[in-house]
Amino acid sequence: MASGVHTDEDMTFENGAAQQVWTIDGARSQLTFALRHIVVQRIEGRFAHWGGKLFVDRSRPALSSVEIWIDLGSITTGDAERDAHVRSSEFLDVARFPRAKFTSNLAEVRGNEVVVNGRLDLHGVVHDVQVTVEIGPTATDPDGRERSRHTARATLDRQSFGLHWNQDLDVGGIVVGDEVEIRASVELVRVDGASATAADADARG
Repeated sequence: MASGVHTDEDMTFENGAAQQVWTIDGARSQLTFALRHIVVQRIEGRFAHWGGKLFVDRSRPALSSVEIWIDLGSITTGDAERDAHVRSSEFLDVARFPRAKFTSNLAEVRGNEVVVNGRLDLHGVVHDVQVTVEIGPTATDPDGRERSRHTARATLDRQSFGLHWNQDLDVGGIVVGDEVEIRASVELVRVDGASATAADADARG
């Protein structure tokens, strides 16, 4: 899929090289979510196993892109019975749809934020999703590898992905809200060239 990025000269990735590949360090990154539960409560959880890569082309910014994958079976909310229900055919149906995937198609720099538009494949349904990324610092670790940290947020309507399960409450309202807030704290490590394949395989575990 062709990608487009509208960027500035002061884009956060400051290394002068024309092409850069960054992979998510799963041990130092978190992907969390929250949604309304029983009107006033909130369910919060995370995905323990996920990853992806960012491809930055400084000489041809339109070719830059990001790909994220999520192991849906790794969802955890701190309640084993609820987690089993969420993994079941009534919700995510991880037996049929074990992974979700986000692939970008357009990004726009707005000050210290990047708004990334892309396609999310979830539960057998593909929809456009907009992700706002707050750009963080880039530094070199003790092993000489470039690292950068960013935060990202997005909001999904679970109904649009065919996740329809719910129950009415006797006091009014429903058990689970439709709006899902997604948050990610992402640490990236630069892995240009041949090392990118090995690093991505390591990130997948």
